[in-house]
Amino acid sequence: MADSLGFHIIFAMLGVGLPLVILIIEHLGLRRKDPIILEHARRLSIAAIILVVAGVASGTIISLQMALVWGNLIKFGGSIMGLAFGWEGYAFMIESVFLAFYVTTWGKIKGWRHWLIGLPVALGALGSALAITLGNAWMQNPGMLDVVNDKVVSTNPLGALLTETAFFMTSHSVVGYYLATILCVLGVYAFYLWRYKPSGKDQSATHTIMLRLVIASFVFMAAEAMLGHFQTQYLAVSQPRKFAALETVQTTTRDAPYIVGGHFTADGQVEGGVRIPGLLSILTDWTTSTKVTGLTSFPKSDWPMLFINLLFEIKMMLVSLVAAITLVFALLHIKKIKERIRRWRYSKPLLLGLMITGPLTVIIVELGWMIAEFGRQPFAVNGYLRTSDAFSASQAVTDWGYLFPLSYVVLFVATGVALRLLFKRQGKVRASKDLV
Repeated sequence: MADSLGFHIIFAMLGVGLPLVILIIEHLGLRRKDPIILEHARRLSIAAIILVVAGVASGTIISLQMALVWGNLIKFGGSIMGLAFGWEGYAFMIESVFLAFYVTTWGKIKGWRHWLIGLPVALGALGSALAITLGNAWMQNPGMLDVVNDKVVSTNPLGALLTETAFFMTSHSVVGYYLATILCVLGVYAFYLWRYKPSGKDQSATHTIMLRLVIASFVFMAAEAMLGHFQTQYLAVSQPRKFAALETVQTTTRDAPYIVGGHFTADGQVEGGVRIPGLLSILTDWTTSTKVTGLTSFPKSDWPMLFINLLFEIKMMLVSLVAAITLVFALLHIKKIKERIRRWRYSKPLLLGLMITGPLTVIIVELGWMIAEFGRQPFAVNGYLRTSDAFSASQAVTDWGYLFPLSYVVLFVATGVALRLLFKRQGKVRASKDLV
């Protein structure tokens, strides 16, 4: 299941973020009345169709796994999760219908009217992401449940879904998808400059698009940093077991230190790392007197996977690297800087740095979901249904389970080939007056 979700999240992330990126680029082209920029937006919209089709295929595989392998989970919480999955179906219908309309009306419906057709595409993609994440947020922190005959009985499934945990998880996830997609597209344009060396108006348009994407990335970086901080604060209250493993807190204490580079041993002892006195308590609730719950306050049988702290530190290191690369690129556009220094903004080393930001942000998204899922263990529905009990298939599924990730590898390769053939067939970007 982890293998399948690891592949699926890439398609889902791009499916959510790419419609917004296309709208940003088309907006830029309309304001500047630049047909080349509009042509870039048109080509990306065709790529979005390929990614949506791949997302549908990967989502179908996940649905099969849920039905065939995790039947006990559906039996337990189907009345809650089914509502979220139903919303996702309606949202995807809106996205797919308007995406077809949007792509086929380039040059036929012009100007801002065409841009407005793209709004439901972005909103439908957003709705799909929100709906699915709501279901996962309920599994992370279901609150108090009425369970009768091993089944959740709820008179208010909507209230069960729309919780504070849901707000933080959906907002943090969606903003992360937007940011990762923006940086992936930015990396593609950096490769375009490196490989094809466009000149004249196409070069100018490419530079303009890249600068606009960098500005957008800083907006989402700021939002993600703020949401991440407040989400972690709330995690200390809502899921203290996960928080203790994430922040290497061994025993419940006040004036808790923030430990950088430490790790848990198998018996829950913290070894190594640099300790900053009182900082974790301050980050948790703004004062050193804040009490932070330690891992030993919970039965060892309920401990999450303790390596999530290592995943978190790797994630934050990659976040810092991505932020530094994009910041350098942005600073080199400041006109007050000497021209001989500003020329480095499109140098090969910096273009190479921009190219790797896309894959790095995909890894960051993957690490974020790994932390969320491994940190919830050993429960499928936190505090109520253990993962071992949620599994409903025969253990023989492990003999054939490789077929799921193998199908994703095939889908991943096929999608990459399709995208490559698309842009190769489109040829060099040229202005088209039909788009203005």
